[in-house]
Amino acid sequence: MTAAAREQVDILIVDDRPENLLALEAILEPLGQRLVRASSGEAALRCLLEQDFAVILLDVQMPGMNGFETAQLIKARERSRSIPIIFLTAISKDQEYVFHGYSVGAVDYIFKPFQPEILRSKVNVFVDLSLKQRRLSEQEHRLRDIERQALELRHMREMLQSEARVREIVGSAMDAIVVFDAEGRISMFNGAAERMFATRMLDAAGARVERFIEGAGVDGIDAICAAASQRDAGDDGAKARPHPLTGRRAGGETFPIEASVSCLDTAAGRTYTVIARDISERVRHEEALRRQAASLAASAAELKTLNEELNRRQLDLERAMTARSRFYASMSHELRTPINAVLGYSTLLLERIYGPLSDKQVEGIERTQKAARHLLELVNDVLDLSKIEAGKIDLRLQPVEFPDLIEDLFVTVRPLADAHGSSLALTCEATPIKLVTDPRRVRQILLNLLSNAIKFGASQPITVHCAPRADGGVVVDVTDQGAGIRQEDHERIFHEFVQLGKTQLQGGTGLGLPISRRLAELLDGSLTVHSSVGEGSTFRLSLPISTEARVARVSDQEVPTPRVDERETSRPSMRAEAEPGLTV
Repeated sequence: MTAAAREQVDILIVDDRPENLLALEAILEPLGQRLVRASSGEAALRCLLEQDFAVILLDVQMPGMNGFETAQLIKARERSRSIPIIFLTAISKDQEYVFHGYSVGAVDYIFKPFQPEILRSKVNVFVDLSLKQRRLSEQEHRLRDIERQALELRHMREMLQSEARVREIVGSAMDAIVVFDAEGRISMFNGAAERMFATRMLDAAGARVERFIEGAGVDGIDAICAAASQRDAGDDGAKARPHPLTGRRAGGETFPIEASVSCLDTAAGRTYTVIARDISERVRHEEALRRQAASLAASAAELKTLNEELNRRQLDLERAMTARSRFYASMSHELRTPINAVLGYSTLLLERIYGPLSDKQVEGIERTQKAARHLLELVNDVLDLSKIEAGKIDLRLQPVEFPDLIEDLFVTVRPLADAHGSSLALTCEATPIKLVTDPRRVRQILLNLLSNAIKFGASQPITVHCAPRADGGVVVDVTDQGAGIRQEDHERIFHEFVQLGKTQLQGGTGLGLPISRRLAELLDGSLTVHSSVGEGSTFRLSLPISTEARVARVSDQEVPTPRVDERETSRPSMRAEAEPGLTV
């Protein structure tokens, strides 16, 4: 490539002598570049303000601003700092001047006279460097243009993909989406909108939005958008809420809808988007719920009235039961006096204190005494029941050991068992089992169970088995081999005055088992039965390791601890002697 065909750059030559400038032009002319003259340092600086140069040839010795000062100013400027400077001098040849020239930014320091070829070659090197830098800059600009174009293409591709995704989402959305312009003309009508309003997109395009959504004119939508903008600008962080509107199908049928509205201002104008959902079914359900709520409110008011009436009746019943218990207690105390008198005098008669008796008289008095004892037992049971219902059974807690307590009871009931031809057997899995409970109440319960087992055990062996509970308590099973009890009667036998299969020989008051169960519950335990017809019965008494120390009561009223009735201490032996019946 020739010099004329190459790209041209600017070369600045600075010298205060015209002949030197002319000589430099002659030397550099073969390079084919543009040469710019400057006769002083100030002129060189003015040229640098107007254009850039590939290289500067600068004379050292010049009047006014010398070459060193000019170079310092050139290097101090950001734009011209990278321009190479070659110093030319015929006088300042000392090493001090050479060093100073390089220190102010020169790339070469040439003494006059010099060889034209050498100067031309050095300048040509910097010309080539400038041309290469220019090409690199141009390539950099082209690369930036290419990157910008690639970025624009990528953005365009992403926009196209986004638009495709939006079209796919809009087309497959479950909610109706309607887009219209500032004049209310519909531009988009998705598939859900076609199904909701029973109109095809081709028929809806260009139609006014009021045809399908009542109150959805531009003015109404603008008001909704303004309200949404105020909410977004507020400090309460409120989000756009759905708006209740009315939709209209192609056949004129109207239905309730819930819609969210957005407004977008673009260069092409304002665009409105309505996303609507048919809420007909929800409105029907809400109406049904309102009717149900009204019905429930009426039922609640009626139930409140019934509850008040029930509470009144319950109070009346509690007062009646209290009165009954007081009557039982009063009558029991009143009846015991004459009964004890009958028993006492009949005993005196049988002991012939008042003289001899015939056999018929003895038999009659014995029957009278037996009937009086049965009556006394009934009175005592009624008194016990009334005290339990009144909450006046006190518990005397103390340590109790099993099976010692049961062995003591065997001594008491063995005569009754012998009279009925039944044997008694006791087994215990662990000895001793220690509890803290009321021993008198436990004996009362077990004595009743043993008496029933003897009388209804069909003269078969009676088995008592005790075992420890997991919590340290005890379980006592009293098992007979009698006729058994039907399943439907398992709970009935624990009701007052209920007796099953009683005969004249068996007797009983029908209160023993109800009292026993209530006493077991007062001891924080339980009394249950397991029986089948023809297989005998097993009554299970379960007691905890410790009973709560309290005055046992059924009601929540606090009552003082009652005095101990003197008849309680003698009652177990009296029951055994009186042969109590199936007291169920």
